[in-house]
Amino acid sequence: MGRERIKPAKSMVSRSLLTYSNPYGTIAEQYRTIRNNIQYASRGRKMRSLLITSPSAQEGKSTAAINLAICMAQRGDRVLIIDVNFRNPTLHQIFGVQTSPGLSNVLGQQLDVREAIYGTEVEGLDILPSGQRFFNTTELLDSGLMSDVMHYASSNYDMILLDCPPVLGVAETNALVSKCDGVILLLGSGKTQLEQAKEAKRALLFAKANILGVILNKKSV
Repeated sequence: MGRERIKPAKSMVSRSLLTYSNPYGTIAEQYRTIRNNIQYASRGRKMRSLLITSPSAQEGKSTAAINLAICMAQRGDRVLIIDVNFRNPTLHQIFGVQTSPGLSNVLGQQLDVREAIYGTEVEGLDILPSGQRFFNTTELLDSGLMSDVMHYASSNYDMILLDCPPVLGVAETNALVSKCDGVILLLGSGKTQLEQAKEAKRALLFAKANILGVILNKKSV
């Protein structure tokens, strides 16, 4: 029996699914450019998994991750976007699904990963919501169980995007760096301070992240 969908707020959907609702608009074109630039930055290496993060909260990284995922699906890729932000999950609200069961329940060995994945209204795009927050989420994300989730995803999807918590002050994000082919750092224009951006870059490099580039978000949503 499938889980019941929740009707998301229209304002939230219109902000977050711009590349779907208006695929010929300026914003959609900008995301397609970012999508293509990711492949250029990979220097010929096939990117199969991307971690999206920001220095702090409310800088727009979830919106960026969603629209980037949509652009990849519109290109014909089969895409899975995973909400790894247990502290402040967002994706389930955008796509109108329950937050739990989800990733944390899979890592807690309560169900198989296939039972926690939703299809979305965007053809080719699936979502794995965060699930409930456990006290030891950092250890779970750094475990072989998370590696198994990524292996399943890479075997069944062309691209996996991880919507992660802010990198500063949160251990979960760096625990996932080694499990992804590349990292995109999102900065909020007028919000992210220069020193925050530098500190976030240092933290990611310390974790040996393959930073592909930076997205400068003009409006924090």
